[in-house]
Amino acid sequence: MWTWTRGKGLLLSAAALVLLLAVAYAFSVDIRATRGASITGDEPFYLLTTQSLLSDGDFDLRNQYEARSYESFFDHPDGLWQQSVPLPDGRLLSPHNPGLSALLIPGFALGGLTGAQVQLLLMAAATMSLTFMLADRLTGQRTVSWAVSLGVGLTATAFIYSSEIYPEFPAALALALVLSLLLVTRQGQLTVTDGLLLVTVLTTMCWLGVKYAPLALLVSGYLLLRANRQGRITLLTAGAASAGFFAWFHLHLFGGLTPYGVNTVYAGWNTAEILGIHFELGERYYRLWGLLIDRRFGIGRWGPLLLAAIPGMALLAATGPAHRLALGLISLQMVIATVVAITMTGWWFPGRTLLTVLPLFVLPIVLMVVRAPLWGRVGIALLGVLTVATTAGLALSGRAGEVTIAIDPFDMAYPPFQGLAGLFPLYSWWTIETWWLTIFWLVLAGLLIGATAWPEIPGRSRLLRLPRWRGLGIARASSEQD
Repeated sequence: MWTWTRGKGLLLSAAALVLLLAVAYAFSVDIRATRGASITGDEPFYLLTTQSLLSDGDFDLRNQYEARSYESFFDHPDGLWQQSVPLPDGRLLSPHNPGLSALLIPGFALGGLTGAQVQLLLMAAATMSLTFMLADRLTGQRTVSWAVSLGVGLTATAFIYSSEIYPEFPAALALALVLSLLLVTRQGQLTVTDGLLLVTVLTTMCWLGVKYAPLALLVSGYLLLRANRQGRITLLTAGAASAGFFAWFHLHLFGGLTPYGVNTVYAGWNTAEILGIHFELGERYYRLWGLLIDRRFGIGRWGPLLLAAIPGMALLAATGPAHRLALGLISLQMVIATVVAITMTGWWFPGRTLLTVLPLFVLPIVLMVVRAPLWGRVGIALLGVLTVATTAGLALSGRAGEVTIAIDPFDMAYPPFQGLAGLFPLYSWWTIETWWLTIFWLVLAGLLIGATAWPEIPGRSRLLRLPRWRGLGIARASSEQD
């Protein structure tokens, strides 16, 4: 009876989180991306392919351009530009993986742009709910996990991208789903059915964007190391078949393993050449922390609660295999956003390059809340309040037309947001102030990480009289099972 009651309570809590976030995310739908259009960047091209699939049953966009059917969802007075060059046979394709376009068929068929946005915001709310269930399983702290999941879900980055036509949140949903299936339900013990299901979800990530393949490979490696012989055979066989079909489809449709070759920027380049120009570290190293603290594009600037995850990463590293997998996924995406992504300040709202792993920030924050003394918990709570206030200010400013999402969101006059601007370095221009603020944040982060990690070092907990697992509920048993 206790187990059933606990399970029922978990589902009710998860459902309440979905409802609350879905209602909150609905307020992001009407915020314009630019002064001239409600959506911009890559967004209209995903929907243009969806429209083509529904009306023509193919990926060729020539009919949509000739009929200007895109005007039903793209309202810029100058019309929609072309993002790609025609193939030798005349076909015009969107330079994006087709997964998101296919995924949005139900919502777009029912309600056009608004229908697609509602579908996406429901998926975003479900992502945070699954993350809450994952955190509850790994920490045993239901109330804290629920509150932190709500807080992370209400960061400005999550709020805006809940209804943006981009694949990041659906990819985050796939990642949360596969981690939940792996760690919550089966704990790494795979049957043939489990293996096929997990391969299907991981494959979906790659169809949403080939840029998510490294994350899928990391999870696959974890599965192979921990699965039994039957599970490994299933994963390898199904994974090979899936990869083979993915390669064949993209070669047949785009003429390369990625769709980028039809982009006007990379026209005529092969896959190796395109991937080669994306790798760079020498001039991008600052992104390793700038993605978190940049005055305009740092996710910690827009969601201060996320800063509590920085020292919490040490707790992820010290807790158990499942927690270290989450840490590995976050770290890998940070590296990709630093070394592979050409820019972190693109024609989009801040945080896009980290959004896929943003829900996983819930785990280190929950561990920090449990581990921290009273003053630390109060501090994290205040960061949560500031996070919600920032998102509320952005929603009000955006809906009033004061700012737009892709152009100037950081110019909103909301006092709590602008009042703290001087604490964050601005990496668009390197000045003495930039260097001093960078040093301040790096030293602060180092001290917090060190203070958090010290008690977790074997033998140190006895010296400091701090029980290593105090307050983590069933987390120790959970990590040992993982």
